[in-house]
Amino acid sequence: MGTSEFVVAGILPEISEDLGTSIAQTGMMITVFAIGMIVGTPTMAALTLKLSRRLALALLLVVFSIGHVVVAVVDSYVLILAARFLTALATGGFWAVAAVVAAQTAGAAMASRAVGIVLGGGMVANVLGVPLGSFAGQTIGWRGPFWALAVLSILGAFAVYRLIPADE
Repeated sequence: MGTSEFVVAGILPEISEDLGTSIAQTGMMITVFAIGMIVGTPTMAALTLKLSRRLALALLLVVFSIGHVVVAVVDSYVLILAARFLTALATGGFWAVAAVVAAQTAGAAMASRAVGIVLGGGMVANVLGVPLGSFAGQTIGWRGPFWALAVLSILGAFAVYRLIPADE
């Protein structure tokens, strides 16, 4: 999930040319994502309170995937921005719920460390995923990284649902 926001930066010219938008307009894909994260973190965390945490994480990953599929298939700039916002809502909710799951699973003595590991995963995704996604987007087309993120997030949803213990 840490790759999604900034992978666009490395493929702005390709997206811009394909959509017939300026670089500045295409850069709004990053801005809209950031706004979605700001809105999504508290909102999606609150909306998923009634769900088991395992189900919430899996569903948020599915929504994340759907948003990426939309970005990968549509040619409408406005729909792409809407999909980026949806994807960011899911991302914000995922990070909020994942931090709680990590802290609760680790217990009081190790909660800070567990949350740090979860958040560290996002940093690793930025450091490795953004350059790899940019390279892939420049090599196979800008939609490729979004397809990859969609597939990886569905695999992640299955893994989360299988590996995260059910709420007690």
